[in-house]
Amino acid sequence: MTTEDPDALLAEAYALDGPASNRSLYARWAATYESGFVAGRGYVYPERVVAVFVEHALAGADVGADDVVVDVGCGTGLAGVALRRRSPVAIDGIDLSPEMLQQASTKQHDGVGVYRRLLEVDLTTTLPIETGAYAGAVSVGTFTHGHVGPASLAEVIRIVRPGGRLAIGINAAHFAVAGFGPAFDELMASGRITGLRSVDVPIYDGADTIDRSDPDRYAHVAVFEVC
Repeated sequence: MTTEDPDALLAEAYALDGPASNRSLYARWAATYESGFVAGRGYVYPERVVAVFVEHALAGADVGADDVVVDVGCGTGLAGVALRRRSPVAIDGIDLSPEMLQQASTKQHDGVGVYRRLLEVDLTTTLPIETGAYAGAVSVGTFTHGHVGPASLAEVIRIVRPGGRLAIGINAAHFAVAGFGPAFDELMASGRITGLRSVDVPIYDGADTIDRSDPDRYAHVAVFEVC
């Protein structure tokens, strides 16, 4: 297997222009995503967003033993692994790439699969998931350049039940140029969500102090509750 340059693959990922090109890239990248990009770039983003989700969304939430949260754009399952280390909550994963989902299907915690169920979906369309199916949602690395914009927030919100809480990581540069601010303002004004707050986290290791001169190195984690 030829390992492609992780920096070149990241640049290609940021330039993607639709579901077909996303599927094509991640079909090539899935097998080496963690050994190349994650290890080589010190990608701490999943751990940091999950920490926000647990502290600001799950803590004090009405999430019982029979409830399930959804990992939106789960990729190879890094956020799921991080969440299972911190919480016994059941997790479903959804992603566009079957190859990335295959990697996620191998993830275990204490000898048990991290995910209850994995679904191949396109976040730019209506999701084949019941309204209010989940008790909460977390997302890492999906709301970024070349992937998913603010138009997909409504579907993610739809599949979380009223009172459910979400932590959505959004690349800071993408947040600014794609119009996430006005989108969240509209969701708040229309009564779809409440309690919106933002927590900034680094995407890569060595950036505990946020370097705001490079918005591609940190993310805004939008934390809110479904009405």
